Amino acid sequence: MGVRPASPGPRGPERDRFGVMVGCSAAMRRAFVQLERAAASDATVLLEGETGTGKEAAAESMHGQSARCKAPLVPIDCTALPGELLERELFGHERGAFTGALTAQPGLFEAAHGGTLFLDEIGERTLELQPKLLRVLERREIRRIGSTRTQPVNVRVIAATHRNLAAEVSAGRFRADLFYRLAVLEIRLPPLRERPDDLPLLVRDLVGRLGLNPAGAQINEPGFIDHLRGHTWPGNVRELRNYLERCAVMGEQLPLPRCGGAASGDDIDLSRPLRAARDAWVTRFERRYAEVALRHHAGNVTAAARTAGMDRMSFYRLLYRVGLRPSGAPCP
Repeated sequence: MGVRPASPGPRGPERDRFGVMVGCSAAMRRAFVQLERAAASDATVLLEGETGTGKEAAAESMHGQSARCKAPLVPIDCTALPGELLERELFGHERGAFTGALTAQPGLFEAAHGGTLFLDEIGERTLELQPKLLRVLERREIRRIGSTRTQPVNVRVIAATHRNLAAEVSAGRFRADLFYRLAVLEIRLPPLRERPDDLPLLVRDLVGRLGLNPAGAQINEPGFIDHLRGHTWPGNVRELRNYLERCAVMGEQLPLPRCGGAASGDDIDLSRPLRAARDAWVTRFERRYAEVALRHHAGNVTAAARTAGMDRMSFYRLLYRVGLRPSGAPCP
């Protein structure tokens, strides 16, 4: 949730790459074209895609290729804080606005002034906060908590969600006016199962960026990519990254999780609505992932959070959400 340093500046598009993202498949090249055009504008962007498809990387790449690249990119995970605390983070507060507010504090909209604010998982926010976000997008001004005056902000907003926000609007869980204000440009990032041709390029890129030794893990072996193609990658690029890191740490090609039942449909419970079935599956996956990560790191939450690509407190919140509590865990 901190302010990221400014990127070195925009560069021309490269083949099979946009910013920090890589891909040679038709699906990713289409996404790159859309991202490049969005980067050249100041329009609000809504990134849609499953968990782990690279929405944060897309936001970082758009910011880096934009005219705002020398100003900060400020990301915030909208699932990491309850509504009241998230409002404080976004809008800031004045001294005495609430108990414990001993000094005035600027919010993330102010911190991102001149740059980009990335609202990750915007679909998780409560209806109470949505009108305030809409007001900022429409008027380009914010009001700190406890203040009676507004102040202008010059911020480009990029939002991301793994949910279908149009469906959330129909269900009454997301404001239609905010959805249309966010979705000036809608860009879908494809899941990894739709872009298997990208696996060799992704593996090379991830191995290089993570500084892994591919030799001991047999990552350079001819059959390794075929081995990867046999998995459906429900966790997408994030799951691939973690798998490569595990292989490098263990010094061998590890077995991939089984994804049985998908072809026959035996694991689909049609007595439950799609949303309920999906949420239950995600919860089971998150719990299993957290269990394996903790076991792999002998209960070290900091190391498990690093593997999951999360900060420590966000990982603790994940543990509480899925019903796990390691010894020494702080109160939620």
